[in-house]
Amino acid sequence: MHTNFNIGKNITLTIALIFSVFASYAQEKYVYSADLKNIRNDKVSIELITPKIKETEITFSFPKVIPGSYSQKNYGNYVVDFKVLDDKGKELKTKKINENQYRISNAQKIAKITYKVNDTWDQREKDFIFQPGGSNIEAGKNVVLNNHAFFGYFEGYMQIPFEVQVRKPADFYASTHLHTEKQSAEEDKLVAPTYNYLADNPVIYSKPDTTSFVTGNTKVNVSVYSATGKVSSLKVAEYLKPMAVALQDFFQGLPVDSYQFLFYFEDPEKALTGKENDGGGYGALEHNYSSLYFLPETSYEPQLKSMVTDVASHEFLHILTPLNLHSEEIEFFNFVEPKMSRHLWLYEGVTEYFSNLVQLKSGIINEKKFFKNMQEKIEQAEEYGDFSMTTMSLRVLDDDYQKKYSSVYNRGALIAMMLDVLIREKTENKKDLKSVITDLTKKYGAGKPFKDEVFLQEFVEASDPAVQDFFSKYLDGDNPLPYAEYFQKLGYEYSPLKKVDAYFVGRMGLKYDEQNKAFLFSEVENKNALNLKDGDQFISVDNIAVTDENLEDLWEKYFQNNSTIASLTMTVKRDGKEKVLTGPLYQGYAEVKNYLNPVISANPTQTETLTRFITK
Repeated sequence: MHTNFNIGKNITLTIALIFSVFASYAQEKYVYSADLKNIRNDKVSIELITPKIKETEITFSFPKVIPGSYSQKNYGNYVVDFKVLDDKGKELKTKKINENQYRISNAQKIAKITYKVNDTWDQREKDFIFQPGGSNIEAGKNVVLNNHAFFGYFEGYMQIPFEVQVRKPADFYASTHLHTEKQSAEEDKLVAPTYNYLADNPVIYSKPDTTSFVTGNTKVNVSVYSATGKVSSLKVAEYLKPMAVALQDFFQGLPVDSYQFLFYFEDPEKALTGKENDGGGYGALEHNYSSLYFLPETSYEPQLKSMVTDVASHEFLHILTPLNLHSEEIEFFNFVEPKMSRHLWLYEGVTEYFSNLVQLKSGIINEKKFFKNMQEKIEQAEEYGDFSMTTMSLRVLDDDYQKKYSSVYNRGALIAMMLDVLIREKTENKKDLKSVITDLTKKYGAGKPFKDEVFLQEFVEASDPAVQDFFSKYLDGDNPLPYAEYFQKLGYEYSPLKKVDAYFVGRMGLKYDEQNKAFLFSEVENKNALNLKDGDQFISVDNIAVTDENLEDLWEKYFQNNSTIASLTMTVKRDGKEKVLTGPLYQGYAEVKNYLNPVISANPTQTETLTRFITK
């Protein structure tokens, strides 16, 4: 579904010259062919008409690491039947020198390379590739064409054009930011000026379900593949519109003309089978002009909306950094032996913080939800302890530091929040983190990288001298983050552990029944204050009917963080009949880790600081 919102001697000589020019041009590009129509055993056949090679020996490479995903991927492991041929079809001598590279002799004779690509999603191995960075091949259904997983390059020949001729089922549509020429119902041509550009623009081939809308001067395109049809692009676009408008307002314009959201929604019954703890999981991977998502299907709309908004706001914000603010290590990325940047705190941490702040300022989430998100990030950061963020970034491919990578989304975001508060305070609100980042993007920008080792000093110069001490302690240094000090400035009390009064029913959970679109109590403790049972359907509490919209608030108020309500009256449905449960609750106390709540009585400075933080 496509939805759109808003002849003599001279002639002979001329022909010869045209042919000569064409032949010369043909030698200066890669011409790939990928057959998505005749897939055998989940393998795609690839053929490459090579550019003219000048060297007598050369290396052909597949990526080991890709930008935006900071772990080894080794895509060469998924390539089989690799052959190098001359113009007469004779196979040339080739040696596989590691997981991702082939050394080819008599390289000046190379005319063609052929091989097959296995998909990564079906693998069941320790080093499973995170789905948004991998490949999925389902004959007749879809192909997730992350180009770095399908196509290689000759070392020293990355800065010339790439063409990919794609043979496909007639009903398949290419969702991508790449320039796409539809040559027939069963053939497309994808075009990229360099390998980096090709690798930066994924494609999802499937039956089309697309929706587009315009925000400011940016056209936003949304493509959805939903395994069982529960999710549509029209619905997802409706979720994304407020977020896109919020980002437009936050940055007073978006720095790209168009952007592609590529969503793959998997049946949750199948999604992670056999992939626990081995690198697989739900999430997304950012690119400069698009992002690719692997998420679970759900018919519970609040969960779907929250999931899409939270993940997409983060990925969309990467149009700020690293697209418009990044180091030379990102600009001149080495796919085989990468030199890592020390600034993952900037690329991911600041992005994650801004994704929450934008939603707060625009009203997509409220103050309570924002600080709950920050409290959860404190809890998540505890898993890795205190360490230097810049050292982790530089050494993120090492096993010891790779384990800490996910800290960029929690410790990194908390560092960004504190930086924001500090800059506002020291400059008397003349600057904030957003204005500093925006000024730096104007100094640099897409195609103009900064030097990794001097960026922090430039950041200090663009903000305030006090930021240098903060960086020394908490970014370069490994001091514990001063949560209490910074949250207090915003009128919030933080305590690593606090004892609070509590009323509770007993130990239990809640799950969503997809078939009946109802909420059921689960894992209920046998002895509980209201005689609840497993499978009871949650109908109402204190005469408030349970809805998709209020469930989360009711659950928190009456069950999760109840410090004032001593007795409850609930209605549940059991064995098809409604039943009223009433009675006093158990009374006790709870030890709350990483307690974070508004102070009982905020002073004028705290109130003003919080108000500015939320509104300006």
